[in-house]
Formats: sequence, C-alpha cells, structure tokens
Amino acid sequence: MARASSDLSLSPGTAAPDAPFLGLSGETLRTKDIVAGANGLPVLFAFFKVSCPTCKLAWPYLKKLNALYGGHAVRVVGVCQNDATAGKAFYEEFGKATFDLTVDPEPSFTASNAFGVEAVPHLVLVSAEGTIERVTTGWSRKEIEGLGRALAAARDLIVRPVVEADDPVRDFQPG
Repeated sequence: MARASSDLSLSPGTAAPDAPFLGLSGETLRTKDIVAGANGLPVLFAFFKVSCPTCKLAWPYLKKLNALYGGHAVRVVGVCQNDATAGKAFYEEFGKATFDLTVDPEPSFTASNAFGVEAVPHLVLVSAEGTIERVTTGWSRKEIEGLGRALAAARDLIVRPVVEADDPVRDFQPG
C-alpha cells in the first residue's frame, strides 16, 4: 500500500506530491488546490482511519491544534482512509472537528501512497509553497507540542499548549 521506509522522498524540504483527494461531495481535489486554498498558510494533512485507536487518541489534540492556530497559522485537513460516510460518522462521534475533511478510500489509497503513509495517524505539514516541512507518524505529545510552537512562532502568535501540562495522555503511542 505505501512506500518503503527507506524512501526519503518526503523528507522536509522536498516538494509535496500533487496527489488526488476526494471531497465529501465526491469532487476531486489535488494537493496543490488544497494548499492554494489555504491563503498563504501551511496545510497540515492528517491521515487517519476510523478504526485506528491511536487516531482516536490523537483526535482531540488535532482539534485543539486547529482551535488554537487554524485559520491563523495553519489549515488542518483530515484525510480519512475510509469512505465519506465513515469519515463523517467519525467526525460526529469524536466531537465534530472544525477542520476540513477529505477522503482517500480503500482500496487504492492514492493520496496515502503518494504521501508515503505506512501507519496512521500520519501528519504531514506542507508549506504554502508546497514543500514538506514536517512528517510525524503515530502519537507523540512532544511532536504535537513542537508543531504548535512552530506554527505560533512562524506567525508571531502567542504559544499556547496543545496538551495541557496536567493532561494524563501518554507521551507516545505508535500508529
């Protein structure tokens, strides 16, 4: 399904693949269109699968990241590896995310393969210029906090915690 771990084509500084995604109405969106629609902000592509326990763990923190920095420092786009119906149901069940949803359904996983997704959640930050800035797989408290700090710093925003200091969430969980 996905690229081999040794494929470094999605390293920070390389061009993001111009992959096709499906909108909830069935329209085709390409990476370049999603990035262009972010109005000069970087785009965080958050690949997930509705049955993934680590995705469920990370979900509230993606929502918090979007609440803190969405529209000001980043555009968050969820990429569901299930169909649109399952993706919408996941959004409803886990708190109506305020960010955009696209789908990359089975069996082809065209966008996921283009982005080298081997496990989910898989987060890829793409600059407004279309280059890869950051790639993270699984849940990492340190990574999500670092992402929040980097987004805030890039726009001279006040840094706010994505994960509160007293939050008992684990530090790491593989995807």
